[in-house]
Amino acid sequence: MAVVASDDQQQMLLSRSGVTLIAGVLSLAAYWGWIFSTYSSTVINPFGSAGITEYLALCVIAAGSSALCMLVTALAPDRMEAFFRGTGGTILLAALSPIGCLPAFLNRIGMDVSFVQTLLPWAVSTFVSSLIFLKTGAFFVWLKRAKLSRCIALSFLLAAMFYVFSLLLAPVVGVLMVMALPVVSCICTLVADRYMASAKPPIDKGGHAAVDRRKESLGSRIAELKHFAPLTLIYTISFGIVSHVVLYLASAHDLIIVIAVSILVSSVVAVIGSFVFRANFEAERIRRLLLPLIAVALLPFPYLSPVMQIVFLSVAVFGFTCFDAIGWGDLADEVRDRGLKLFGYLSAASAVNFTGIFVGWGIGYLLFAFLGEGEYATGFGIVSIVLVILLILNLVMDGMGESEGGGVANTTEFRDTWKERCLSVAQSYKLTKQEERIFIMLARGRNYKHISDELYISVHTVKTHVYHIYKKLDIHSQQELINMVEAEL
Repeated sequence: MAVVASDDQQQMLLSRSGVTLIAGVLSLAAYWGWIFSTYSSTVINPFGSAGITEYLALCVIAAGSSALCMLVTALAPDRMEAFFRGTGGTILLAALSPIGCLPAFLNRIGMDVSFVQTLLPWAVSTFVSSLIFLKTGAFFVWLKRAKLSRCIALSFLLAAMFYVFSLLLAPVVGVLMVMALPVVSCICTLVADRYMASAKPPIDKGGHAAVDRRKESLGSRIAELKHFAPLTLIYTISFGIVSHVVLYLASAHDLIIVIAVSILVSSVVAVIGSFVFRANFEAERIRRLLLPLIAVALLPFPYLSPVMQIVFLSVAVFGFTCFDAIGWGDLADEVRDRGLKLFGYLSAASAVNFTGIFVGWGIGYLLFAFLGEGEYATGFGIVSIVLVILLILNLVMDGMGESEGGGVANTTEFRDTWKERCLSVAQSYKLTKQEERIFIMLARGRNYKHISDELYISVHTVKTHVYHIYKKLDIHSQQELINMVEAEL
C-alpha cells in the first residue's frame, strides 16, 4: 500500500508539472500572439486600409498606455499583485483586454468609427493587457533556464501561428480570434498559477508607514535599474522605431502577410535549434548574436525592394523580441534567487522597457508626419544607420560591463579558514544564499563572466547581485570586499 501511495503521489506531481508547463506555454503564446496582432497587423485596424495613419497613431497611444500601466503598478505593486493574480482580478483582465478590438469589429460589420471613439477602448485594453504581461512572469520565475529557452521557442512558434491564422480568416472572424487571445492567456495563467510555488503576497492595509515603505521600495528598485536602464532604452527605442516602420511599409504596400511569414519562419528556425539539435545556448551568447543580427538586417534597408525591406525588418523585430525575452529571464532570475515579489520588481524594470518602446513608436510616427509618404523610406534609411551605431554601442558597453571585477585568483582552492571567514562576513550582513555564493567567488577574485558561467545565470543577473552585496556591506568595489575578508583573517 505504501508503494502504491508513493507512486500515486509521484504521478500527481508529474501531472501538476505537466499542466503548469502546458498552461504556461499557452499563456505566453496567446499573449505574444495578441501583441503581434496589435502592433504588426491591420486585423484590428478600426479604420480600414484608408486609415493607416490613424491606426499608427493608435499604436503610439497603446505603447504609452502600457508604459503608464507599469509605472502605476510600480507605485503600488503589492496591492496590484494581490488582486490581479487572484481569480477576481484575472476575470476583470479577461473582460477588459478584448475591448480594444471592438472598434475594428464594428468597422467590419459596416459601422463607421471615429478616431476619438477608439481612444478609450485602446488605452484601456493595452493598459490591462500589460498586467497580463506581468502575470506571465510567474512562469519565467517557476521554470529554470534549462527548459526556458525551449518553452520560449515553442511559445513564439504558437504565437506566430495564431498571428498568421488571424490574417487568413475572414475579417470579422479574425478580429474575434484576436479578441480571444488575451482571454486565453488569462485563463492559462490562472491555471498555471494554481500549481506554481510562488506565494500570493499579503495585502498591505496602508497607513503612513506602509506608504513610506512603498516609496523606499520604489526608490530602491529604481536605483537597481541604473546599471542597465541606458542599454535597455537603446534597444527598446530602436525596437519601437523599427516595428513602426515595418508596420507602415507592410500596410502601405498591402504586405502584412510578409511580416507574418517572416516571423513564422524565424520561430520555426528557433524551435528546430532548441528541440531537434538540442541547442542549449547561453543567454549571453544569444544576446551577443542577436544585436549584430539586427544590425545586419537594418544596414541594407535603402537598397532593397519593399518586399525585402519588410522581410529584413521583420527579422530584426523578431530579434528584438527574443532579446527582450532574455532580459525577462534575467529579471525572473532575480525574483527567484532573492525571493522578491513578482509585480514589485518586474514592474519597475518593465516601466523602463515600455517607455523606450513608446518613445520609439513616437519617433517613428513623427518621422512619418514630417517626411510624408514619399520621403519616409529614405528618412528611415538614414535613421537605420544611427540605430546600427546605437546597437553596436549597446554591445560594446555590455561587453565592457562583463569585464568588470578582478581576474581569476592564482590559487584554485580556498583554505578552510578563508572560506569560513567569507561565510562569517556573508552571514553577518544577512546575504541571501545566492549572494553568499557570489560573495565567496568575488572574494576569490573571480570576474562577472566567470561567476555567470559557474552559477548558470546571466552577467546582468550577476551585476544586480553584486550591487546588492556592495549595498549591504557598504562598500564600492571588489577590492574593498577582499580587504574586508582579509581583515577577518
